[in-house]
Amino acid sequence: MGIFGAQKVSHGLSLEAKAMVDAYFQRRGLNPADHMLSDASGLGWWLMEGSAKIFIFVQDGPQGAILRLTSPLVHLPKQNLEQFYRRLLDLNGTLSSCAISTHEDLALVVAQRPTFGLVQEELDDLVWHVAYVADLLDNKLAEEFGCQMYSG
Repeated sequence: MGIFGAQKVSHGLSLEAKAMVDAYFQRRGLNPADHMLSDASGLGWWLMEGSAKIFIFVQDGPQGAILRLTSPLVHLPKQNLEQFYRRLLDLNGTLSSCAISTHEDLALVVAQRPTFGLVQEELDDLVWHVAYVADLLDNKLAEEFGCQMYSG
């Protein structure tokens, strides 16, 4: 599964999650249509929080629709890779509701949960939390390890 490409999604709960994402953008004074990802079949969005770009997807999972958030932080450093991975593991130990992962040459913040039982406040909190962590860590990791911040 790619971090930017949406997967096929059965409708049902995915439509409820889409409505919640739309409501999130509208409450922020943003038009959800302006933030849709063109290759996500209407179930993928992006937004900026400080220096962090957040991607929101509703995807198909083994048990139904899943809400997935990703925020690329930095490209992996060319040097001190072992220390970098150690730092990511240590940071994971302090996080809740999200984790740091890697995909190809990127370190990113990720969070996901099934959409079953999802309420608006939980979606809002999850987006805010991922955005906060990503905006906090991207600059710090780039400075600490001399790596390039994500700028996609």
